[in-house]
Amino acid sequence: MKKEYVVIGNSVAGLSAVRAIRAIDREGSITVVSEERHLPYSRVLLTHYVAGKLRTDDLFLIQEAFYQKMRVRLLRGVRAVRVVPGERGVELDDGRWLRYDAVLVATGARPYFPAVFARGPEGVLGLRTLEDAVRIREAALSGSQIAIVGGGPVGIKLACALQEAGLSPTLLVSSPHILSQVADQEAAAIIERHLARAGVRVRCGVNVEELVAGRRGLQALMLSDGSVLACDMVVVCKGVRPQVELVAGRVRVRRGVVVDAGMRTSAPGVFAAGDVVEVRDLITGEERPSAIWPHAAAQGRVAGTNMAGGRVAFPGALQRNALEVLGLPVVAMGVTRVPADPAWECVITRSKVAYRKLVLKRGRLVGAVLVGDVEGAGIIQAAIRRGDAGWRQLVTPRAS
Repeated sequence: MKKEYVVIGNSVAGLSAVRAIRAIDREGSITVVSEERHLPYSRVLLTHYVAGKLRTDDLFLIQEAFYQKMRVRLLRGVRAVRVVPGERGVELDDGRWLRYDAVLVATGARPYFPAVFARGPEGVLGLRTLEDAVRIREAALSGSQIAIVGGGPVGIKLACALQEAGLSPTLLVSSPHILSQVADQEAAAIIERHLARAGVRVRCGVNVEELVAGRRGLQALMLSDGSVLACDMVVVCKGVRPQVELVAGRVRVRRGVVVDAGMRTSAPGVFAAGDVVEVRDLITGEERPSAIWPHAAAQGRVAGTNMAGGRVAFPGALQRNALEVLGLPVVAMGVTRVPADPAWECVITRSKVAYRKLVLKRGRLVGAVLVGDVEGAGIIQAAIRRGDAGWRQLVTPRAS
């Protein structure tokens, strides 16, 4: 008897699951439910579209032929409203009911908006969808004044994209320095100076207190230091939150959907993968969301394989961020913030072209921050995964 598979979500985790299912089960039926009408696209490349480096067509991950080749029924522009494990079914917002033997929840995450932005005027948005990127690109081409709230990787990438599109954006950061979750103050200072030289204004230690509306929408931001920043658009890049509503109350959920190494949830036949789940951090052992594209692809492969009867496991997540900040390469991976504990130490080297910090716990390599010269980043990442003690040859930056 043919198995029935339902995949909720049409991005990298869902696509990887479809490929994995078909590698094992050539006969089962696969239905993919996609809330968006577009073909799946790379969210990682949206800032390149904003900068004008890529066209819309360059963002798509696959073409229509993929679904025919994989014999997939694709439901576009349809939202799943609930998964009912006890009945092995998925309810859609158009009233349809999909039965499943195995279902994958790959609903991703949505941008987080602090309360001050909740009921803002026209001109407040995040950067998560193709529609968001199109609106930002159009605003940039019209010469709008654009502010970015959030000094993490997405906010910095967007600031760089807008500078490349010909604007001088302002980056508003509540923390004392940018990249506060992945970089130390010295590394951040190097990046901030580089951004400033390129015309990106960085203001740290400030919050948005109020939105000022004009006749055509957003007009200005009132900031916590008492200043007023004129702008026509504000893009909020304050991180994302897993979209767990589909299964909340039906499977175990904390910040994200809780899964085992096989991407199984607490309900039989229900799997989850991608930005919606919590996974084990390889270094700390903590279970937490990991909104990283390669992790989502790997989790989708694991989920799809196991849905079709295979037996594979996701090894855990190694946090990694790689940025190209207007020509300045930056890589941060593993544990980058060191606790005040004698078991932890940092080894820092500097040159005219590089700042490199390796983080050690009891002599074992567990993290790194590289700015300006990221040669050997792959070797360092492999060493972190292994927990190498022989780390000294990885420290020295190239001569200027």
